[in-house]
Amino acid sequence: MKKSLLAIAVAAALPGFAQAQSSLTMYGILDVSLNWGNNDTNSSYAIAPATPAGWAINQTTGVIQPTAAKPATVTKSAGSSGFTMGSGIGMGSRFGIRGSEDLGGGMRAIFTLEHGLDVSDGDTAGAGSTGRGDTTNNKWWNRQAFVGLSSGWGQVTAGRQYTPIFWALYPADFSEYRYYNNWAAPTGASIATLLPQGPVRLDNALSYRSPSFGGLTVYATYSFGENLGAGTSGPTGTNTLGTGDVYGIAAGWQLGGLYIGGGFHNIDSKPTATTGLAVVGGVPTVGSSVAAVTASYKWTSFGVSLGYTQVNLQQFFNGGTSKANVNTILGSAFAMVGTGKVIFNAYFADTHDFKSIFANQPVNGNSTFSFGLTYEYPLSKRTFVYVAGGMSDFSNLQVSGTDRLKPQNVALGFRHLF
Repeated sequence: MKKSLLAIAVAAALPGFAQAQSSLTMYGILDVSLNWGNNDTNSSYAIAPATPAGWAINQTTGVIQPTAAKPATVTKSAGSSGFTMGSGIGMGSRFGIRGSEDLGGGMRAIFTLEHGLDVSDGDTAGAGSTGRGDTTNNKWWNRQAFVGLSSGWGQVTAGRQYTPIFWALYPADFSEYRYYNNWAAPTGASIATLLPQGPVRLDNALSYRSPSFGGLTVYATYSFGENLGAGTSGPTGTNTLGTGDVYGIAAGWQLGGLYIGGGFHNIDSKPTATTGLAVVGGVPTVGSSVAAVTASYKWTSFGVSLGYTQVNLQQFFNGGTSKANVNTILGSAFAMVGTGKVIFNAYFADTHDFKSIFANQPVNGNSTFSFGLTYEYPLSKRTFVYVAGGMSDFSNLQVSGTDRLKPQNVALGFRHLF
């Protein structure tokens, strides 16, 4: 009743829009938890720069040149441990509006607007999109914002949306991209290149989702990076940054308890001396493509899955562009324990051919390991309590310049859906 009254209020406030809808649903998730963490580091360490004292990479030109003397080591001390209150560990807190209108002939107009929020302080929750630096929380509809058409041939939507690989891997991650170290991102990673599937949302995206053909669903997206004219040089206006466009295709096949999925994204982005997705080892780095594949099997009260992704990147180093990649093996499992559920996630990432000012040769075989373990218990169909823990080992990536070695986190949380 309260939700219906609220929907009526919205319809009254927007008479030219909301009243035309055949259906209007307002929904949300409020997730809050008491967290303990070691602030990402639990030991002191030192990094030895590769370039001799008195030499460094010029971040404007990308060329190694003489400069002020550098110390022999870069020392970083241990971080502190403590308790905090957080939001979104068990599921991203959000408020959304979803609607549809029957256009006849089996066709419907559809839309979704979804705002991410932080229950612990009432602020807007940050939500990254393309992986090109857009990770601030200045978007109001920062989770999803799209409109489109749906019919028997599938649905076409335009706006801010999840990627094809996101949907292809989703059924195999039994945490459903929740809790610590899920398949979307490792907890506590300060290096964006460790994201196992790259960007999970895209702005300015035109997307298609097919109907299910014998359990097979296809996803396709083209995202307009809108960097046309940015960073141009020369008489032909050559774009030195890339257009920022992203295109991707993926598919998932569900046959009983068996699921198989996979996909590919391509990103038109170029590194320069002063721009990039992230600075890895003091070297500007951008993503260029992502490939993923997964398989899982789910019984009534138990399930296991395995996945693999490769994120290919480009770096601006010594005045030129070089290629690097991160290969990640993903694992997930769940088991029902009474009315509750135990969920386990893990992945192993391995880096190849990264350049770093902290290493005297390309960084290869520098592996990381992350896992998460959660028990969630339903108090009702819409209310849950959970205890979750996660740990990662990034100590082999000291050459990247990260100060995050072995982040450890534990949360006791409460979640309500409305």
